[in-house]
Amino acid sequence: MIAAAFALWTHMPAMAGETTMLEDSLASAWKGEGTVGYGAPSRADLDAMEGVFVRLLRGVRGAALAREALALGWSVRTERRGAVAWTVVAELRDRRGGRGLYAFADRGRHALQAPHVPSDKLTGQILLEYASDGLPRALAWNTVTRGRADLAHLDGTYLIAFSRAFARVFPAEKIVQLHGFDAGRRRTTEAADSAAIVSAARRDPPAELKSATRCMRCKVHPQTRLYGVDVLELGGTTNSVAAALRAAGYGGFVHLEMDLPLRQALAGDAGKRRALLACVGGSK
Repeated sequence: MIAAAFALWTHMPAMAGETTMLEDSLASAWKGEGTVGYGAPSRADLDAMEGVFVRLLRGVRGAALAREALALGWSVRTERRGAVAWTVVAELRDRRGGRGLYAFADRGRHALQAPHVPSDKLTGQILLEYASDGLPRALAWNTVTRGRADLAHLDGTYLIAFSRAFARVFPAEKIVQLHGFDAGRRRTTEAADSAAIVSAARRDPPAELKSATRCMRCKVHPQTRLYGVDVLELGGTTNSVAAALRAAGYGGFVHLEMDLPLRQALAGDAGKRRALLACVGGSK
C-alpha cells in the first residue's frame, strides 16, 4: 500500500502539445461509462475525503496524503502546467462509482463545477480550458450521467464534500456551478431570450450578484439576466450543493445557466472566460 501511494504521487511537467494529465483523467473517468453505476458513499468516507480536500486546498501535498486518499479509492497526482501546478484527484479504475473528478491548483481564485457532463454540452470542456488559463483554484466534474445520479440534486455526495471544503478554506471566494439550457424549451420569453441566467439559487439575489450580472452584460454577453429580478426560470433553487452550503453559512454559491452559443464562445475565447470569472468573483 505504501509503495502504491508513492507511485500514485507524481509531480511532472507537461510537454507542449501533449494532452494534460487532467484531460487524460477526465477521458478515463468517462471511458466505458455505460458499465459504471453510482454508489452512494458512507458518511464516514465523505467526512474523510472532505478532510483530504481541505488539506489540498491549504496546499498540503505528499505521500502521506496520497496514502490516505488511496485507502478511500482515489489516486492523487500533480502536474505542472506553466506557472500552475494542478493536483488531480481521480477514482481508482477498479473502484469507479460516479464519485467525480477533482483538481486543485497551487494558486488562483474561486472554484468551478460542471455537474452535468455530458448532457450540458461543453461545460466540462470549459473547465478544462479554465485549467489551461491557470485562473481557478479548484475544479470539479461529475463522472456519472445525470440520468443515473444528478449530483446537483442529491444529498451526501463528494461534490458537496468538495464544495464544503472549499467554503471552509476560502470563505470569501465563489463557487460557480456551470449549466447549459435549451432556449427552445423555456416557458417564458425572458428565459428564452437569455444567453446567461445568473442565480444565487434563491429568489432574492444579493447585491453583489446584481453587480456581477451588470458586469457580465458589459463584458460577457448583453443578454445576461438575473434570476429573481429579470427572469423566474432556471434559478437552481432546488440545488443540493447550494442548500448544503447555505446550511454551512456560506453565501458565495453562484448558479450559472448558459445557452449553447455562449458555451461555445467560452470554450474558444480565453478573454471571455477571464471576464466571466472576474465579473462573478467581483474583480471588475
